[in-house]
Amino acid sequence: MLNNCSLNTYDTRTTILSNEEVAEAHYLLRCECAEIAQYARPGQFVHVMISQDTGMLLRRPFTIYTVEGHEITMLYQIIGEGTKQLSEMPMGTPLQILGPLGNTFNLTIKPEPAILVGGGAGIASLMLLAAVLRENDIQTLGLVGAQHHARLLSVSDLESIGIVVHIATDDGSIGHQGYVTDVLADLLSETKWHRPTIYACGPHGMLAAVTKVAIDFEVPAQIAMENRMGCAMGVCLGCVCPVQIDANCVEYQRVCTEGPVFNATDIAWDVF
Repeated sequence: MLNNCSLNTYDTRTTILSNEEVAEAHYLLRCECAEIAQYARPGQFVHVMISQDTGMLLRRPFTIYTVEGHEITMLYQIIGEGTKQLSEMPMGTPLQILGPLGNTFNLTIKPEPAILVGGGAGIASLMLLAAVLRENDIQTLGLVGAQHHARLLSVSDLESIGIVVHIATDDGSIGHQGYVTDVLADLLSETKWHRPTIYACGPHGMLAAVTKVAIDFEVPAQIAMENRMGCAMGVCLGCVCPVQIDANCVEYQRVCTEGPVFNATDIAWDVF
């Protein structure tokens, strides 16, 4: 079980301070949530009520991208009607936000170095972790994957805090042509690190590939899962994922409460 820090959770009424497109179909939303900002930890998320007026009764989960003072940001992709409506909301639009929710990345053992692997909008779950790592002077590498250069996210944000970034795109329009997990395997094979640890978030297929690389190179890996959620409080069981308890037992655990962060090798990838 990884660190669980959701004892301080708040349902906050706030307004949008900014909501800007930062890449193709990706937006960065900023709002003031003093209590959530105070207690947010790397890997945690918030549950946002987008609009009850249109019949969208369920909130949407968004990872906490950054924290600065009383403000938090959320980096999100347009993937449905809810996020499309959110992208069109201007400054001053009210939002109801519940959080922080979920567990956190485990930094009990100091990584040397920390290797962050983000696929698409999955990099959003790693930015707050990146900031904490750098605040503690931990060497950190950033591996960022995207479909093409227009959808590349967070590179300048990572570089601004002293992280060397390696880029992979499916079409080769920038960086390595291919999967970001290819870059990860190359880095681990070329360099003898002292005690590397992988932290990753992205599509399930990418996370399964990260797990295979971690096993091949005998490197610990923690992953943030991004499942659909209904309640985000552990009641509806809509976000479960299969976890290998032992050789003969798979248990379905809730991404919203037992997660979203798991040890990569605990996930029963063959059950998905």
